[in-house]
Amino acid sequence: MRPPLPRRTLLPVIWVTFAAGLLALRPAPVAPPAGPALVVMLTVDQMRGDYLARFQGQWRGGFRRLLDAGAVFPNGLQDHAITETAPGHSTLLSGRDPAHTGIIVNSLGVQDSSVELVGMPGSRGASPHRFQGTTLVDWMQRRDPGFRFLAVSDKDRAAMLPVGRARGPVFWDVGGTFTTSTYYSDTLPAWLRAWQARRGAARLAGTSWTLLRPESEYPEADAQPWEHDGADYVFPHRLPDDSLKVAQQLASYPWMDSLTLDLALDGARAMGLGQRATPDMLVIGLSATDYIGHRYGPDSREIHDHLLRLDLWLGTFLDSLRTQVGGRPILLALSADHGVTSFPEFARTQGRPGGRIGLGALVREVNRALASRLQDSTVLEESSGLIFGDRARLRAAGVSPESLATALAARVWRMPGVQNAWTPATLEGAAVSDLHARRWVRLLPPKFAWFVAAQAKPGYIWADGPGYATHGTTNPDDVNVPLVFYGPGIRPGVYPDTVRTVDIAPTLARLLRVPAQGKLDGRPIRRVTD
Repeated sequence: MRPPLPRRTLLPVIWVTFAAGLLALRPAPVAPPAGPALVVMLTVDQMRGDYLARFQGQWRGGFRRLLDAGAVFPNGLQDHAITETAPGHSTLLSGRDPAHTGIIVNSLGVQDSSVELVGMPGSRGASPHRFQGTTLVDWMQRRDPGFRFLAVSDKDRAAMLPVGRARGPVFWDVGGTFTTSTYYSDTLPAWLRAWQARRGAARLAGTSWTLLRPESEYPEADAQPWEHDGADYVFPHRLPDDSLKVAQQLASYPWMDSLTLDLALDGARAMGLGQRATPDMLVIGLSATDYIGHRYGPDSREIHDHLLRLDLWLGTFLDSLRTQVGGRPILLALSADHGVTSFPEFARTQGRPGGRIGLGALVREVNRALASRLQDSTVLEESSGLIFGDRARLRAAGVSPESLATALAARVWRMPGVQNAWTPATLEGAAVSDLHARRWVRLLPPKFAWFVAAQAKPGYIWADGPGYATHGTTNPDDVNVPLVFYGPGIRPGVYPDTVRTVDIAPTLARLLRVPAQGKLDGRPIRRVTD
C-alpha cells in the first residue's frame, strides 16, 4: 500500500484539481484546421524542364521560393506523343494518359458547337465533352460536398481539361474578355464583371516590352532573323495604341500572365476559397510562355525576360494568396503541358541537327487523290506526326484503310527528318522495346481511327513552314517538363527521379488523404508522400 501524502503536498494537489475543474468549464481553444487551406495546380504552358535550372541564378520571386522550399523534379515527363496543350492538360489532375482521357490532339479537344460563349450569342462554344473519366476535383468533391474550385486560363483547354467534366466556375480569354460557355453557366459572376470593368488589358495600350534587367544579364543574341517570321524580333516590342488591337495581341506579351494571376486572386477572394476547414482548389493555366516561345523560341532573349517577369509575379501572387487564406498553408503543384524544340536555324548555328517535316503537304496530296472517290478533300488530317481520319468512310468507298496506312507509312518513313513510322498493325509490337512507340500507345485510344504515327529525329519539328518554333514530337525537348510540389509536409530538394505528369493527381490525393476513383496510369511519388 502507498503511504499517505505528506500534509504539505495536499494544498498543491487540491489546487491543481480545482484549477482543472475550472478549465473544464471553459471552452477549449479552437485549433486551426489541419492540412492546407487551398490546393493550387499551376501550369506554365510550354515550360521546358531545363528552364528552372538554366535561369536559377536570376530567380528572385516565385521560382526562387519553389526551388528553395519545394520538392523539385527536373526530369518530369509528359510521357506521351503529340505533346500539345490539350492532351498535356488532360493528364495533370486525372492521373491518366491521353489514351484514357480521350483528349489526344488540340483539334479534337474542347470545341463544341452545341454550346455558346456566355454573352456572345451565336458563337461556337467549348466544353470538356470529349473528356473521359474523373479528376482530383471530382475526388475531392465526392469526399466533401462543400468543396469549391475555380479554374482560369488564357486558353479554354487549359482552363477546362485539368478539372475534367466538373461543372463550376471555369473561365478563359476570348478576344480580350474572360468568359465561359453555357456548358458551365448562362451568366458571368458579379466579381468577374467587376474585374472586366477595370479594363486592365486596355490600359496596356502603347506599352513597350523592354528588358527587365541590364542587357549584360542576357547572354542570348537579340537579333535573330528567324524569330517571329522575320518581323519585330528585336527589343523593344511595342503593343498597339488601339485597345482593341491590344486585346488581339496581348497573349504574346508577358502581361497576359499577370492579368491571369490577378483574375485568379480576385476570383479566389470573391468565392472565399481557402476559408473552410477542408481545402478548396484553384487551377491556373499561364499561357504567355507558349505564345512567346512559338514566336521567339526557347533560346531567345524574349523567353528569358518573360520568365524573369513571371518569377516576380508568381512571388507576389503566392504572398497575396497566403494572406487571403489567413496565413494557412497552401499545397501547390507546378508543371507544364509540354516543352518545345529550338528553331532549326538556331540549332544548326550550334552544330546540332535541325529541320522541319512538312507532313501537311503529304496529307493534302493524298486527300486530293481521294477526293474523286469520296467527294471530299479533307478525309485525312494530320497533327504532330499523326495521320488520322474516317476509316469507315474509306472502306465504304472501296478504299482499304490497311493498304492506305501501309502506303502512307512507307512515304512518311522516307521523309527527311523522320526516324520511324508505324501503322495500327505494327505499333503494338514495336512498343515492347521502343520508347517512342510506347509514347504513341499512351496517346492513342484503342478505337481511335488512325493510319500513321511517326517519330521525328532529334532537332526536327512537325511544321510546314518557317517563322515559328514548336513542339509535338516524342523527343526530350518536347516531353521533358518540370514537376514541383510545395507546401506542408513537402521535403525540399532537387530530386533526379524520372516522374510523370500522370503522377501529380495520385500524389496530391495521397497527401490530401482523398481516395482516387478509377484505374490510374500514374502513381504517388514516394519522395513527396513518404
